[in-house]
Amino acid sequence: MRWIAIPLLAAWVAAAETPMDVQPVKPLVRGNSLGTCGYRPAAQEASYLKKVAPDEQVTGSFLQPYTLRGKKGKYVSWFGVVRGISAAGSKLSLLVEQKYFDGMTDCHIMLVSRSGGGDFRATIEAAPEQVPALALVRVYGTVTDETGQVPQVAADYIRVWPWLTFTFTDLGAEDRSNPRWVKYCSLCKSGRVYRPYPDEAYYFQVLGDPGDFGTRLKPQ
Repeated sequence: MRWIAIPLLAAWVAAAETPMDVQPVKPLVRGNSLGTCGYRPAAQEASYLKKVAPDEQVTGSFLQPYTLRGKKGKYVSWFGVVRGISAAGSKLSLLVEQKYFDGMTDCHIMLVSRSGGGDFRATIEAAPEQVPALALVRVYGTVTDETGQVPQVAADYIRVWPWLTFTFTDLGAEDRSNPRWVKYCSLCKSGRVYRPYPDEAYYFQVLGDPGDFGTRLKPQ
């Protein structure tokens, strides 16, 4: 009977993981023109997006910033860059730098604003290596706590964009990002961050070195 229990246990552990989609890295093909498209959810993401209220699907526009405060009990879908990862048993706590999103993106690559509303934490069931440091994520879940300056989200789905699958626009509302992260953006000093066809060096210039973040992030 022992040989039956092992695969059953493995299946139970896998089922307990937070549903996740990781965007595949594909070669970026340069075209003669750039198009703008509405956001396209992944297949399993669609059901979670339907749970988000219409006024929560746009999280920051050119004219109006988005606040992370006052959302306790609400179901949200926040974009952000993963800065820190800490584990407690089978759960991960992601420290995420929120990024504004107006509902539109480049047709060939995911696009969010370089500006944002601050940090939040997301709790998921996953192994640390499943979420790369400095990846872009969209976290779906309920805001459970607003104690302190960093809201907490109990995530029930997460979509992940590794490097080379997303870029940033200079357009956005007033930036309320954590100054701790802003200092890593050397490209921001040029006043032009948008790159339609980013390479690896681009992310180092905008976000920093992933070796300093994720599970290796040092306390302030």
